[in-house]
Parts: sequence; C-alpha cells; structure tokens
Amino acid sequence: MISRLVAWYRVPVYDNIEETQKSRFLYITLLVTIGTSLVIGFQNIREDTYIGIALFVLAAVCLICIPLSNHGYYNPVAAFISVLVLGLITLSLIEGIGMRDSGLLAYPVLIIFTSFLFSREVIIITTLTSLASIELVYYLEHTGRLSIPEFDLNTQLVVVSVMVMAVGLAMWVYKDNWEKILANLRRTYDLTLSGWSQALELRDRETEGHSQRAVEMTLDIARKLGVSRLELEQKRRGALLHDIGKMAVPDAILLKPGKLTKAEWQVIHQHPQQAVRMLENIPYLKSALAIPHSHHERWDGSGYPQGLKGETIPFAARIFAVVDVWDALTSDRPYRKAWSDRKARTYLKDKSGVLFDPQVVDVFLELIERGTSMN
Repeated sequence: MISRLVAWYRVPVYDNIEETQKSRFLYITLLVTIGTSLVIGFQNIREDTYIGIALFVLAAVCLICIPLSNHGYYNPVAAFISVLVLGLITLSLIEGIGMRDSGLLAYPVLIIFTSFLFSREVIIITTLTSLASIELVYYLEHTGRLSIPEFDLNTQLVVVSVMVMAVGLAMWVYKDNWEKILANLRRTYDLTLSGWSQALELRDRETEGHSQRAVEMTLDIARKLGVSRLELEQKRRGALLHDIGKMAVPDAILLKPGKLTKAEWQVIHQHPQQAVRMLENIPYLKSALAIPHSHHERWDGSGYPQGLKGETIPFAARIFAVVDVWDALTSDRPYRKAWSDRKARTYLKDKSGVLFDPQVVDVFLELIERGTSMN
C-alpha cells in the first residue's frame, strides 16, 4: 500500500523533454499551493471562516490532483487548478478589503504560473480573466456593495491593471522565445537521430532508404490503430533506430557477401542487445527502445533475442516487425531480387498469427491495398 502511494506521488518523468518540464513545474506548483494554503488557512480560520475553509479545500484538491497529473491528466488538472486559484483570489478580495488588499499581487503570480503550465495562447486568456476579476471587485466597491474605508479606487484600478497587463506581455515574450528554443532543440535532437540512422545505412549499403520507408509505414499503421501523438513520436524514433545495434557488428560479418556461419549469425542476433546498451542511458529514448530491442521477436515465440510470444511482445515492435519484413522482401538485395507486392502480401497472410500479430497484418494489408503512403 505504501509503495503504491509513493508511486502515485513520485516526481513525473516522461519521454518528451517539454512534457517532463511542464509536469514537474505543475508538480512543484501543487506542492507549494498545498503548503501555502495550509499556512494561510490556519492564519485565516479564526478571523475569516470562509477563506480559511476555502484554503483547506484547495490544499485537499491539490493533494488529489498530484497523482491525477502524474497519470496522464496534466491538462485537466492544470486548467482546474488555475481556475480554482483565480476564483479563490477573487473571493479573498471580496471577503477582504477589495482593491486595497495585497492579494492583488496574486494576479501577476497566477499569470506567471500559467505561462509555465500552458502554451503562450493561454497567457492571453489568463490576463483577460484576471482583468475581469479585478473589474468585478472594482465594480462591487464602486457601487457600494462592498463596505470598506474611503480609497482612490480609480488610481488603484489603473495601477493594478497596468501591472497585470505588463506581466502578461512579459510572459508572452518569454514563452514565445522558450517555445522557439524547444522547437530548435527538438529539431536538432531529431536530426541527430536521423544522422545515426543514415550513418548505419551508409555502412550497410543494402538497406539504403530502408529506415525512412519503415518509419513512414510504421506511423501509418500506428495512426490507424489509434496510437496517440506522443506515442507516435516514440515509435518514429524507435523505427529510425531499429538497427542501430548493428553499429557494433564487425564489417567482416555485416558486409560479408556470402552465406554467414552459425557463429556469425549469433553475432548478428546480438544487435538488439547492443542497441539497448547504446541507448538505455539516454532518458528520452527509453520508450523508443521497444522497436530496436524487440522487432525480431515473433508471434509464435520463435524470434530473438528473448523469445517473446504473442502480446508479450511490445506493441510497437509487433507493428515494426511486419513493416521490416515487408520492406526487406520488396527490396533488392545482393543475394536475391525483390519480391512482387503480390508475393509479399501472400507471405504476410500466410504468416499472420504465426510470425506476426494478426491485427497488425490486417491493418497493414488494408493500407497496402489502399496505397496509403506505402510506396
């Protein structure tokens, strides 16, 4: 039970740099909100029961939201907490001393928080809703619905509104630059992976163009099977790097023109484990390892390196296994001519449920017949 609770409240780590940083910021924000709500709640409970109770409720909600955020509900949690905090700020001003309350400083803080939690478009929404909240408090004071001492509301309204807009503009500029940096980082990262793949193809000349074709076909099948955008990215990387382990295979074996000996085949069969050794220490490639490690596994358990069977084979590897064999059969190799599409389709049908996942074969053949990105 304790270990399960610890798992629920662990620090989030994902395969995407941006997702990890955003989730960690939300995680820290929730922890800070819990602590702050409890401290201020204890201070207010005697003087203002409503605000004290509201703060305790906010702390409890944040506590529940941590495991929800860690288990795939990041956007709903971030949006709910942002709206809840905005509502609480407004309530504290109405229950307090309105436009004189130092709680007005919470609006810029909220804008800064949401700029880290969401895309830059949300900064506009947060800025406008903050201004609307301030206008509501001003309206209630101006119309006498809030009974407070005399104060120059017009000046305070202008000062606070300008402050909120300035913070919103500053965070917009920051977020715009940050998103450009992340986009360049992702582009550089992907170009590096593509470079690794091309380096292998240059070395193993018989597979020229194989990786890119395999990537496109793998993504077509994955989309058809309802794979999410984030998972598609990992499958794309895994497909690009599927044979990266062959970099550890000696040229004398990899480029041998004749038939390989049993010992040489054993060396070839080690390339999935070599791929794991090369990539396992790269945090953001761990989820992409399924294809490099397991794409030679077979549905009936006759594959390698682990002899996995059926659905124990990672889903991404089951998809790629069909793609890999299709591209190999329909491409010219030094030891044989390419098979016709008809002959290759017949082979896949015959081996469906034997070597390959039947569902994947069915979807693949359907896409082939439609001519969807398979040529």
